[in-house]
Amino acid sequence: MIEPYLELSTLSYSELLIRVIIAALFGIILGWDRESKNKPIDFRAYIIVCITTCLISILALELAAQYNRSDFLTMDLSRVIAGTLTAIGFLGAGAIITKDNEKVIGTATGASVWAAGGFGLSIGFGIYPVAIIGFIAVALTLIVGGWFMEKSLNKPDNNET
Repeated sequence: MIEPYLELSTLSYSELLIRVIIAALFGIILGWDRESKNKPIDFRAYIIVCITTCLISILALELAAQYNRSDFLTMDLSRVIAGTLTAIGFLGAGAIITKDNEKVIGTATGASVWAAGGFGLSIGFGIYPVAIIGFIAVALTLIVGGWFMEKSLNKPDNNET
């Protein structure tokens, strides 16, 4: 009686687990970079964003596989992507603050939490090359950009100053 509700239409349980684990790892790495620099969003939020957006995209695939077979209902997966990234944008915007009424901080954190949502969606949809290349590009931007700020611009890449 409950077995039909435990079946997946588009992927196996092992593939589901692999996607969620990869999303969690991406979230951990990005979040840890931000956390180690005392940024406004902690590493747990990155993990949650990556995993949840991964699950939302898998859910969208499952729903599309089940309901696009009928004549009266079809699903547009691009709406799932747009809605999810819009919602994540609000979380990222919350990271951007004005310090001492003059200095804006948190823009890289806001952007990177939004990117974490994109990685989660890519992994959830099973488009690994997009997720991997995007992750490498964002991670390098955070790491090399932080180093550049400290060495060339004499600006520490943390919120302690």
